[in-house]
Amino acid sequence: MKKGNRFTYLILGFATLIAIYISIKVAAGQTFWIDDRIADLFAYVPDALNPFFLLLTELGDKKGIGIAALIVLVWLLFIKRHFLGAAAIALSTALGNEVNKLLKDWISRPRPELEHLAHVDSLSFPSGHAMVGLIFYFFIAYLVLEGMKLAAAKRIVITVTVLLLLLIGASRIILQVHYPTDVIGGYAFGYIWVMLSIFIYNFFKKKLIK
Repeated sequence: MKKGNRFTYLILGFATLIAIYISIKVAAGQTFWIDDRIADLFAYVPDALNPFFLLLTELGDKKGIGIAALIVLVWLLFIKRHFLGAAAIALSTALGNEVNKLLKDWISRPRPELEHLAHVDSLSFPSGHAMVGLIFYFFIAYLVLEGMKLAAAKRIVITVTVLLLLLIGASRIILQVHYPTDVIGGYAFGYIWVMLSIFIYNFFKKKLIK
């Protein structure tokens, strides 16, 4: 097994454990000390930055992802002529969103009892912005990296993607619409889903090449 593959499977295993652990505790109505600790840290973020985080949170919302998806699909279909990639990212994101809804309904965690600084109309766990945002932006980064050869360019894409996802997740806590464990759980489920999607994508890619 290659070193890169071992690292990927290690993260996947860790994400699976985190997703199962948090889901069981949340479903049982138990609390997490990490929710209070992280929320206390984010409480120091100045209110003046709320408009910035409202803008960031839109990038993980249905409208934001919809606009970004339209741009990406145009790029993949008409510029790159990458029809498999376009289909894969569209299906992965759409189905991942439905899985997120099912998880929310199954676990039924209420939102934090705080003043919500952004509009919300669903249950709390796992965070849809964290989960679906990770699926969508991670998959985009993966497709972009496929055509890159320069290590420096790859590092830039990875850094920008990770930073964007962390900021989207942080925005949900700062805007008081999610517990930190909602976001962590969203990342975990999102990573599991996107890696499964990438595995299926690569399976069909090899079949088409043959």
